Amino acid sequence: MLRNELQLKLKLNLNLLLKNQVEVLLYSVQELEQLLKEEKESNPFIEDIYVSDRAVRFYEESRSPEAVYKVHPLELLQKNLRAELEGIDLRIALELISDVDGRGFYRGDTAEVAQKFGVSEDYVEDLREFVMGLEPLGVCSRDFQEFARLQIRELYPEEEAQLSKELEKALKGEKISEESRRKLAHLKSSPIEEGSPPLKVAKVDAIIELDDGELVGYLYEDLIDIRPNTTYLQMLKRVKGEAKEFLRDYVERYENFRKILSVRRENLRRIIDEVIEVQGQFLRGEGNLKALMVKDVAAKLGISESTVSRLINSKYVKTPQGTYPLRFFFVRETAGGISQEELMKEIRELINGEDKRKPLSDDEIAKILRSKGYKVARRTVAKYREMLGIPSSRERKER
Repeated sequence: MLRNELQLKLKLNLNLLLKNQVEVLLYSVQELEQLLKEEKESNPFIEDIYVSDRAVRFYEESRSPEAVYKVHPLELLQKNLRAELEGIDLRIALELISDVDGRGFYRGDTAEVAQKFGVSEDYVEDLREFVMGLEPLGVCSRDFQEFARLQIRELYPEEEAQLSKELEKALKGEKISEESRRKLAHLKSSPIEEGSPPLKVAKVDAIIELDDGELVGYLYEDLIDIRPNTTYLQMLKRVKGEAKEFLRDYVERYENFRKILSVRRENLRRIIDEVIEVQGQFLRGEGNLKALMVKDVAAKLGISESTVSRLINSKYVKTPQGTYPLRFFFVRETAGGISQEELMKEIRELINGEDKRKPLSDDEIAKILRSKGYKVARRTVAKYREMLGIPSSRERKER
């Protein structure tokens, strides 16, 4: 009787694991370690969760990435904003986050902010949406619905439309599918959880460092392994009937765990390599972040956008330039395939070097940029010039 109950429980747990295995991609390395410890306690085929001695020497002594960062989420956001923005954009963004409540929701008035800084309300709204996309994700959302839609776009991009409709139905108290309910249950209720302690990063998930002038990436979980219980493996060869079937279920669970971890480890490593390739100048301290889109990385690696989104969520990387959320290195691009930051820098430099008696028009700036290989239209130049807080050519002209 007891054996039957245990066997039923194991099968239910295995089905749950297989159904939710994609959620393992979301875990930080410390959450993963906890999951493996819990699995060891319930599965006799796992003898030990092995962490190499190299992990202690490599991660704690030589490079010391393991540390506790007692930083409030808004302090982390301010750091990320200063890395992404400057000038009037940075001042407006800081003004916006000064008007969020304890849960991270925006309670200010964008019209007042626009008037204060002498820009359009659309300009401020664009910056608010930009802030929402940084880590911690969703700060400056106006309400739960906006925050939830953002999370759906980040975690389930291929199902965004369908899950957004399911969300609206759920908020109205209408019935939704069990699959949608399970996915929506993973959404946070607020960008900053009420009563939560200050942001804590016990371990970084990866290290990128310079080794003889070359950038090299390391994963902490490369040094973690699951050791099987050889006694039970030998027993499986000898027993027959119900006992063999019972033990085979445990083996199946053990093997599936290894497969899930292998998928996670391999794809995370490939993502880190892609970050190194695209953001090499920034990592060396020699330039700005470049455009790097989730969809492009997904296409290059041959995996889904949702898998990439899950893998870069809640992961931290120690680099020569500091410790950052992995998502920090994924930067929006313009229509021309470069980052917004890079294009704005080009526009700013052209205007700074212009003849003030004959300032460049937006159309002239667009033509110069196109001659340099940037595929931009006049209206794109006008948009980013306004975002930089730079007046039109007529207003810049010196008499």
